[in-house]
Amino acid sequence: MRPNLLLFYLFFTAALTADAQDFLDWGTLADVEFEDHLSEDYGVPYQTATFGEKISAKDGQTVAIKGYMIPLDAMGLSYVLSRNPNASCFFCGGAGPESIVKLNIQPKHVKRYKTDAVMIFRGTLRLNESNRHTFNYVLDGAEPVQ
Repeated sequence: MRPNLLLFYLFFTAALTADAQDFLDWGTLADVEFEDHLSEDYGVPYQTATFGEKISAKDGQTVAIKGYMIPLDAMGLSYVLSRNPNASCFFCGGAGPESIVKLNIQPKHVKRYKTDAVMIFRGTLRLNESNRHTFNYVLDGAEPVQ
């Protein structure tokens, strides 16, 4: 019986270690600096991002991240994952743009999620330095992790 228990332990530990290697924490997302600009076309301020080495190494990688679900539309079909709950999220002035990740959820997983539900999503991280029409952090092909 003990050899089976040992094999189970080794398999379980290896699975956790492999899973932990792609887990992204909010501190790593803070490895960014922002520069203020003024749009000549619209006369509104915007920021461009300069990502540090630590987060740049994750660009294009499959990662998982845990946070609060916040809807972006009235239908509740477009979401960001936030370091903070809705009451103190980036949109309410309680945090910076490094505290949210836009979720491009796989079509089979698009549904209404409860606001402030704590969830883990996995997908391909895309860093956005200057596209003013989307977020600085985007998780493409995002799917919820059980």
